Amino acid sequence: MLPTPVVFILQVGWFSLAFGVVVRMVLWPWSASLAPHHRAALWIAPQMSRVLGLGLMVPKLAPGMPAEMAVPTAIGDSTTAVLALAAFVTLVRGHRLGPTLGWLCMIIGVADGLHALATAARLQVADALAGQWYVPALNVPLMAVCHVAGVVALARLRTPAQTP
Repeated sequence: MLPTPVVFILQVGWFSLAFGVVVRMVLWPWSASLAPHHRAALWIAPQMSRVLGLGLMVPKLAPGMPAEMAVPTAIGDSTTAVLALAAFVTLVRGHRLGPTLGWLCMIIGVADGLHALATAARLQVADALAGQWYVPALNVPLMAVCHVAGVVALARLRTPAQTP
């Protein structure tokens, strides 16, 4: 048997590699055919799934999860998800606030993710994840890859959207 943190790190590493390869080889080139604001919206859309972080506050899903980890993560993830929804809608509609909301989503999402990873490592919470294991093992790598693609897509927006 492998120690819990080793299995966790192996899974996160694998999913990061797998998602990165799929995005780089298929999805990123394909997304170039989209209008720039739609391309940015596409890469922001997965951030809406970050409400999964609320599960850390459910004792049966994450028994023994310290509040020091659960509460800030739930707040940061939920804030990122709300911003992602707002950014997605405004970018797809071509509203001038789209890029600003997109950048807010990316900045807060990355800051929240880094804080959560540092806190998780410091508190060694892998064993407390239980039913929430898949969220950081699967969703965090996907969010990280989409953050990189989203930042690149937002940085490539050259002109403001057309509608007020």
